[in-house]
Amino acid sequence: MSTFKTRIEDYVGAVGDDTFLGDALTDTASEIIRAMPIDKIKGFTQESGDITDNSTNIANHRIVSVMRERGTDNEYVECRELSVKYFRKAQDSTSMFSASVESPVYIIKNSSIYVFPTPGASPNAFRVESVVFPTVVASATDITDTPDSFPDSIEDIVVVGASAKACQYLMARVKDSMPSEPVLVLSDISVPSTPSDPTISYSNASTGDTVGVAQDVPSGNVAPTDAAGVDLAAAPTNAVSVASTGSVLSAYTRPTVTGSEDTASSNTLTLMTAGAAGNAANKIDFDTFWDVLADYIEDEEDAELAGLQITKIRTYIEAFNSEVASARNAMQALTEDARNVTQASIASKGDDVRASIANASNDVSIKASSISSVTSASIANASNDVNVAISKMNQSTGAAISKMRESTNVNVSNAAKTLEASIQDYNSEISKFGTEIQRYSAEVNSAINEYSNDIQKYSVQVDRYTKEYSWYQDQYVRLEAKFKESLQVLIAN
Repeated sequence: MSTFKTRIEDYVGAVGDDTFLGDALTDTASEIIRAMPIDKIKGFTQESGDITDNSTNIANHRIVSVMRERGTDNEYVECRELSVKYFRKAQDSTSMFSASVESPVYIIKNSSIYVFPTPGASPNAFRVESVVFPTVVASATDITDTPDSFPDSIEDIVVVGASAKACQYLMARVKDSMPSEPVLVLSDISVPSTPSDPTISYSNASTGDTVGVAQDVPSGNVAPTDAAGVDLAAAPTNAVSVASTGSVLSAYTRPTVTGSEDTASSNTLTLMTAGAAGNAANKIDFDTFWDVLADYIEDEEDAELAGLQITKIRTYIEAFNSEVASARNAMQALTEDARNVTQASIASKGDDVRASIANASNDVSIKASSISSVTSASIANASNDVNVAISKMNQSTGAAISKMRESTNVNVSNAAKTLEASIQDYNSEISKFGTEIQRYSAEVNSAINEYSNDIQKYSVQVDRYTKEYSWYQDQYVRLEAKFKESLQVLIAN
C-alpha cells in the first residue's frame, strides 16, 4: 500500500514538507475520533491498568468510560462525569454533588483526570477506557497506535481530511511566495532648479560734456558803448547754451510664469484665462505643475497622466523661452532707438550753437557801427578782441561738440554691450535649464518605462500565482466537502 504522503500528493500534488503532512494526518485522525459516537469507537479502545492516584494526564485520549472500585476488590462502578466547576463540591460531603463509592464521579481538569471519592490502592483504584489519539507519520502506510487496527475506512477519511489541510497549506505558501509589487522610484532623479531672475543693468547713454559760454571774453581794453550805455564787448545775449540729453528707454520687463489668472499684465505668457472644464486655478497655476506630476507618479501611479503632465510642463517652458527671445529682440530695438535719438540730439545742438554764433557776430557788428564817441583805436582793439574771442569760442565749441559726440558714441556702445552681455548670460541660463529639463524628462520617462516593464512582468507572475491559488482553493472545497460527507456517513453508520 502507498504511504500517506503519496496518497495525499495524489490529491494535491507535491507538498515538500513531511512534518506538516504528519501533523495534518494526526490532527485529522484526532478530529474524527472526537466526532464519532462512543459506540462507534469501542472497537479500537484501550483500557488502563489500576490507577491509584489523581491527576493522571489524558491529553492524548478520548475517554469512553471511567470505572472505580466500590471498596471491594475488582468490583467496579461506572463513574459519571461532572463539569470542572463542581471540582470542590464533589469533595464536599454536604453537597448534593458529593461523590460516594456507590456513585463515584470523574472530572477533567487541565488535561488530567480526577476521580472522587479520592482513589487509592485496591479496592479503591480506578480504570480508564479510552481511545488514544494516534500520531501518524507521513511515510507510514497504516495507523497502528491503537491496540486494534485503525479501520481502513477511517484511514481513507483521514487522508481526505489531511489533503484538504494540505490545500490550505499550499494556498498560504503560494500567497507568501508571490513577488512584491514593483515600486516607481523617482527620488534618485534630481529635479532641475528654476533659473534665478536675470540681473540686467542698463543706464541711458550720456551725451557728453556740456558746451558752456564763449571762452576768453576780451579784457583790459576800453569796452565800447553805444549812446544808451550798452557794453558792446559783452558776450551776445542771445547765445544758446547746449546741453546733452539722452534717449529715455522703456524699463525692461522680464517674462514670468506665475501661473495665476492674470488679466492686468500684458505679458502674453501670464495672460491666461480659465477654461470651461474643471477647476481653472488648478490647471493654470504653474506652481502646482510639479506637485500634480508627483501626485500622478507617486500617489495615483498613472503613467499616462504623468506623461501628459510632463508634456504640459515642456510646453510652458517652450513658451517661456519664446517670451525671453521676444524680450531680447525688444531690448535690441530699444538700444538702436536710443542710439538714433542721441545722434539726432547731437546734430540739433550743433545747429543751435552755430546759429547762436552767427547771431552774436551780427549783434557786435551792428553795435560797433553805432559807436561815434570812441576812438578808432579802441574800436579797432575791441573789434580785434571780439574777433579773437569769437575764434576761440568757435574752436572750443567745435572741440566740445566733437568730445560730446565721441563720449555719446562710446556710452551708447558700452550700454549696448552691457545689455547684450546680460541678455546672453540669461539666455545661457535658460538654455542650460532647458537641457536639464530634457535630461530630467528623459530620466523620468526611463524610470516610467522600466516601471511599466516591471508591472507587466509582475502581472504575468500574479496571474500564474492566482491560477495556482485558485486550483488549490477549488481542490480544498472539493476535499473538505468529501471529508465532511464521509464523516457524516461514518457517524450515521
